[in-house]
Amino acid sequence: MPPNIHNPSTLATAIPWSTEPPTKPGTYWFKREPTSRAMMMDVRETDGALTVTVQWSEPDQPVATLKGQWRGPIPSSTRPGRQ
Repeated sequence: MPPNIHNPSTLATAIPWSTEPPTKPGTYWFKREPTSRAMMMDVRETDGALTVTVQWSEPDQPVATLKGQWRGPIPSSTRPGRQ
């Protein structure tokens, strides 16, 4: 059965949600509204700024401009599809 990328593992759910944007590269859960579905995002450094590609925006959107809640960074062993 393929991993369900919309449901974080038990270890990932132990990481609290925050409205503060990420401060380092990594994989994070993000949701725009408290009741919206979380999506996994890879945050990376681009030209000295932390960025992410999102479906509803231009590529390399600065994470500081995204309003919502973040959870992470997610340890690689808890990401969907990891063994």
